[in-house]
Amino acid sequence: VVPAIKKFTATGAEFSDGTKAKFDSIIFATGYRSNVASWLKDGELFNQEGHPKTPFPDSWKGKHGLYSVGFTGRGLLGISMDAEKVAEHILLQWNSETKHLRMEL
Repeated sequence: VVPAIKKFTATGAEFSDGTKAKFDSIIFATGYRSNVASWLKDGELFNQEGHPKTPFPDSWKGKHGLYSVGFTGRGLLGISMDAEKVAEHILLQWNSETKHLRMEL
């Protein structure tokens, strides 16, 4: 458990107590009500109520490595389906960005 996030940095986050931490990935579990609008100032992906602007079934799609899982209102099944789609998308991105690094055996 860490203090509240004050801001995100290029490599992680700075907390309300001034401490900083580096992260490869950040997964938000916002609870029952979305508070995305209070901390994500982008305005491109989420509306003022904190829900994705892109409608179902593509509401999981994000930009710049940010995805939105679990906003479909379909419970655990919807979350599971969103998570699978995100994982597939990340794999496609990874493969396309690293294909020049593959080694022949």
